[in-house]
Amino acid sequence: MTLIMRNPATAAPPTGMYSHGIEVPPQARWLYITGQVGIDAEGRTATTIEEQCRLAFWNVEQVLASAGMGIADLVRVNAYLIDPRYIEPYRVARDAILGDARPASTVLVVSMLALPEFWVEIEAVAAKV
Repeated sequence: MTLIMRNPATAAPPTGMYSHGIEVPPQARWLYITGQVGIDAEGRTATTIEEQCRLAFWNVEQVLASAGMGIADLVRVNAYLIDPRYIEPYRVARDAILGDARPASTVLVVSMLALPEFWVEIEAVAAKV
């Protein structure tokens, strides 16, 4: 499938590894991924923000794989962090995982997530023809 990045010259360029918009062709299958946090398959919560970011993205990848999709099929990624100091570790993890993919993306700093031990939550939308 060819996703079309929409970064018009009439708008400010993206300030990071994302696109302002992604156009999905007709007849695509859509996958909505609920917020993934930094816990492993055994239910253990990671104890550093770097590891929580890595695990949250790992969990996103596993949901994608279960639908026959991959990182290149991501259309949108939303991340929720509980501390603005976590933005840089999140960006490092995101850039390492996404590679050349440039989904539309938003990062929000919120007061807390569902449990106090969760410091990052990542939700995503993917599409595949």
